[in-house]
Amino acid sequence: MPIPRTIEQLQQFLETHEDFGKINGQDVVSIREDITEIRNIFVLKDTYYKAILRGTVLTYSKSQIAEYALTLFLTDESIYSRQIIPKPADSGWYTTEFPCFLPGNIYDLALQKAKEIGFTESDLLTYALNLFANNPGINQIYNAYVENLCKEHKVEASYVELKILGWLKYQARKKRLELSLATGSFVERAKLP
Repeated sequence: MPIPRTIEQLQQFLETHEDFGKINGQDVVSIREDITEIRNIFVLKDTYYKAILRGTVLTYSKSQIAEYALTLFLTDESIYSRQIIPKPADSGWYTTEFPCFLPGNIYDLALQKAKEIGFTESDLLTYALNLFANNPGINQIYNAYVENLCKEHKVEASYVELKILGWLKYQARKKRLELSLATGSFVERAKLP
């Protein structure tokens, strides 16, 4: 059958090809559409800022940063090999919350693996965010971006980083104002994916 070009052809295709993507009547891919809200999980402050700075340059939200980071965690060879996994910092060092929204399946997979190796949720997120923040490709993009701004404006990298963080704070508060005005009362915390 040719590629459907009308609604009727699409309907006919779906009615006559219900077995596509199934083996013995079962889907070969299970897509969960649920989103897990991550709250009250704290990470190292330095890790938080490193990940946020790099993610912002890539125009990623916190949720996108966390999703990418957990993917790196799940594909990190040291997690699956017999290599010694460095134990993350003492839990008392986790001082900065990293709220985000994640696809339920990736979070569940990462959490399951983390528990297998003795990680808490904070250990998991800190380790994953470190993988993200120290990824050579991401750092190459980040460093080039910061270097460009330094040259263009004749400023130091630390000043550029401060301005990136300031931009983030401004955007968050702008969104909070929009939500507050829309609801008619002050929104304590924006819940955005």
